[in-house]
Amino acid sequence: MSVRTSDRRRNLRSAVSLPVAVIDRRGRVRLRGRTADISEGGLMLLTEARSGLQMRGRVLLEISMPTARASAGRESRTRRTVFAGRILRVEEIGQLVGLAIELLGPG
Repeated sequence: MSVRTSDRRRNLRSAVSLPVAVIDRRGRVRLRGRTADISEGGLMLLTEARSGLQMRGRVLLEISMPTARASAGRESRTRRTVFAGRILRVEEIGQLVGLAIELLGPG
């Protein structure tokens, strides 16, 4: 699947699929999805969820990233990393919904 986006980016993007939970200001998981791409400045999150998408503004993103041990082919382990983010736009991408999210820093 290809994701077509604007080329007005300041940072190099990497196509990578990582599990993400979007958490609102009250600490509730609003939706889950996977990254389509990620850069130092933001990410595109793909989800099947249709509810909770009226969210705008700031959210927390809990991203599960593989550890060096998992990358070396050993036992699969992940580390959860939390970032503050801001939803910039929501768009339909085929059967999925894409959320363009700016990364604001550690959560």
